[in-house]
Amino acid sequence: MKTKFILFVSTLIVLASIYLLDGYTLNQSPQSKHGSGQALPQNPMSGRIVFEQKGCIDCHSINGSGGKTAPDFSTNNFFGNGYDLISAMWNHSPEMLKQMDVKNINRQNIDEKDFRSLRYFLNFLRYLDVNGNVKNGQLLFSKMKCNDCHSIEKSNTKKISLSKMGVYASPLYLAQVMWNHAAKMQKLQMKSGIKVPVFKKNEFADLSSYIELVSANGKKEKIFMLPGNPLKGKVLFKSKKCFYCHEEKHIGPDLTKFNFNKSVTEIAGMMWDHASSMETAMTKYKISYPEFKNREMANLISYLYFKNQSQIKGSAVEGNKLISEKGCIGCHSIGNSFNAPAIDEIGPFYGEDSFFSALWNHLPMMERTSYAKGKSLPKLLPSDVKSLYLYFNRKVR
Repeated sequence: MKTKFILFVSTLIVLASIYLLDGYTLNQSPQSKHGSGQALPQNPMSGRIVFEQKGCIDCHSINGSGGKTAPDFSTNNFFGNGYDLISAMWNHSPEMLKQMDVKNINRQNIDEKDFRSLRYFLNFLRYLDVNGNVKNGQLLFSKMKCNDCHSIEKSNTKKISLSKMGVYASPLYLAQVMWNHAAKMQKLQMKSGIKVPVFKKNEFADLSSYIELVSANGKKEKIFMLPGNPLKGKVLFKSKKCFYCHEEKHIGPDLTKFNFNKSVTEIAGMMWDHASSMETAMTKYKISYPEFKNREMANLISYLYFKNQSQIKGSAVEGNKLISEKGCIGCHSIGNSFNAPAIDEIGPFYGEDSFFSALWNHLPMMERTSYAKGKSLPKLLPSDVKSLYLYFNRKVR
């Protein structure tokens, strides 16, 4: 087993274990729903167990770690909700089943609970931090004029020292500290004629990596911050008055128009860019500027990450059309010769993951039947999957 693979698995195990110590259980299925009706996970990392137990890791890799015969689940591949994921799995299944036959791998069914855990885990991969570039961070420290007010390696009585930041291994700590001081910091920058920095892409992680390295001073012990608990983040979204300004009174911008499908440090950068205008608005409406402590920043950002991921369109009417267009009626007609349930006997599915699980577990039988008829498996778009789900659940209120 390669060292890189061992490191990958070990990292996921450590993360999952820390989650457990923080009050999670690895196989919890309860979820919470926010305003849009989309469910939130309690522990996005729990699906790594399903990823290994179901043999996904034997063929698939994550950022290069794992199997090499199937697509890599890198940060560039994003499955923001179950409709995206089951569509990709369904369309990929003919080649996948062929490879499993070649390798003599038994295909395993996935129940509703495991499918939910798996899709949240794969979804969360984009959120998890990518490593920052120290050289780029050094350039940013100078370019953004951080060194005008801060010192790192050497003490300077005229500047605010960042020498203690080296103990914090997570960029989220820097994000939290910067946010708590953002309003004051940005006012001083504008007063001094310094352009308030705007972070793009991975720049926040780059800056954090540089500060951590040069201020470490040989410190071996590091303080880590968990990726975040979306359910706790949802509570913070209300208690910190984010909900009041962004949803209830529409004082701030509509967050449903923002793309939060980014790494945690990119989202932290977006929050920093928003700090000055937010502080101005909160002063006007006499609302206290929110500060974060402990793991609160991570929890809030993880909530924002999952917040806008239920945007797939679909309708029961379209699902009815697809029943014929995709050939479902050929096997699921009343009195069919395949002993398959008739269309009206299918469903309802009390939850999307129940439907996803049923589709996945139905694939081998459907493939064999399609090939016996000289036909290929019909392709499904994410919107097709949602429309079929809504059609089979049309009688559920």
